[in-house]
Amino acid sequence: MKLLHELSTQLLLGSERRPPTLPETPGELGAFLQALAQPGDDREIGLLRQAGSLAVCAAAGYAPAAAATPPLPACPPEQTAVADDRQLVATLQQILADGPDALRREAFTRLASRESCLAPELLVPSLTLGQKNRDLRASLLAVLGERGRWLAALNPDWSYAAGSAEAAADPSLWEEGSQEQRKQLLARLRQSDPDRARCLLQEGFAQLEARERASLLETMGYGLGPSDEDFLENLLVDRSKEVRQRAASLLAALPDSRYSQRMAQRMAACLGAERKLFRTVRTLEAPAAFAADWKNDALEESRPKSESLGERAWWLYQIARGLPLGWWEKQTGLSPAELIKWVRATDWSEAILRAWHEALLRQPAAAWAGEFLTHGGSWGIEIDVFALLAFLPAREREQYWLSLLKEKSPGHTRGWVLARLVEDFSRGQEPPSADFSQRVLAEVRQLLNQPTYITSGIYEVCQALPEFACLIPPSCFAAACENWPAGPAAEHFSKTLARILTIVEQRKILHQILR
Repeated sequence: MKLLHELSTQLLLGSERRPPTLPETPGELGAFLQALAQPGDDREIGLLRQAGSLAVCAAAGYAPAAAATPPLPACPPEQTAVADDRQLVATLQQILADGPDALRREAFTRLASRESCLAPELLVPSLTLGQKNRDLRASLLAVLGERGRWLAALNPDWSYAAGSAEAAADPSLWEEGSQEQRKQLLARLRQSDPDRARCLLQEGFAQLEARERASLLETMGYGLGPSDEDFLENLLVDRSKEVRQRAASLLAALPDSRYSQRMAQRMAACLGAERKLFRTVRTLEAPAAFAADWKNDALEESRPKSESLGERAWWLYQIARGLPLGWWEKQTGLSPAELIKWVRATDWSEAILRAWHEALLRQPAAAWAGEFLTHGGSWGIEIDVFALLAFLPAREREQYWLSLLKEKSPGHTRGWVLARLVEDFSRGQEPPSADFSQRVLAEVRQLLNQPTYITSGIYEVCQALPEFACLIPPSCFAAACENWPAGPAAEHFSKTLARILTIVEQRKILHQILR
């Protein structure tokens, strides 16, 4: 009986050191216990009377009165099959505890493909994991089932998993949350209700600090559409340079926006044609002067001190980066390869190639990305190789990754390249092919067997290789476990190899049970 237990626990300290306090007990029992402890009676005798009475009540099967608070709502019946195979549950417990994230994501995805949900004993660690790791939430939510969503509703820390995405986007965070919470709220709303998110951002936007305005404006990239144009147009004359530039970049991502049309008119004035040796050639000439109305479109007349472009090239670059790449193809009738060949023969190639690179990062296009990756190294401009690789089809990306993994570059180690490779394929929808996986494993083995590599780059390889083992197809499981370094190299690689073997065994179980 709980009352008797609480009383005895307090009495262990001695009634003189700390007089015991019996919890308030409603009803007839409470009145009876109070009557047993009359003022003036010996304290110890009164306590013994209360303890004896509680013992008799416990022996008689006394049931405490019902609590005044309403009971918790019952969990709805489960609508999907529960994946409660004992071996699978034990494997999932290990995966949830030790990862890696790519393996956790695969486990959730395979469960969802089988239209199954997590076993009850896995719900608490899964919900806690999702609380800490936002990237896993999308795949986790698909396998929580009714019990998982019911459980999430009982803990504020798990509110991300309770109900719809709209309910998770608590509007009170806009008034009471931190800057990061406000940004997360807007990002979620932009994906489910872009117009509502924009209206929320517009209210009081001008009163926010410049840094927060620029940060919150980043969320407009989700669900960007024509209805956002008027709001962004007004920001082109914002008092913050960063806000103006971000608004311009967003408007440039809307091909038919008024901003893009104005930039097209300005660039069209820079294009021309002339006769040379019985043929007509296209010409490109930078603006001769900075027009007064250009400032209204966030264009800057004075170039930064660190800028390598000259004054006119700087103006040309700003106009060109505000245009989608499709405009150039439509305007000239040339392919990406032909456009690049043409502009490299002009006096303004650096300005235009840099602008095209920015436009490409904003609006991916595989044909343009392939040209930049193949030839961009000789153009004298800085190119984000790893971002451009993500724009290519999976099999085409594999060829570039292999060439990067084989080459020796002073800018990055091959262990770092392997880590970026894993990051790339972890984001993609299509896993690496068996042939590519085999060749990557072979390349890594060759690296690890080089004596000079044992001390110079093994740490990065050991970090990335288990993650890669989470991505390879089942036909490569054996290759991931065999023919690794022996001798001195094995000492540095032993923990990594044990990790790889564990991941492969866990993936085997997932593929066998969740076929």
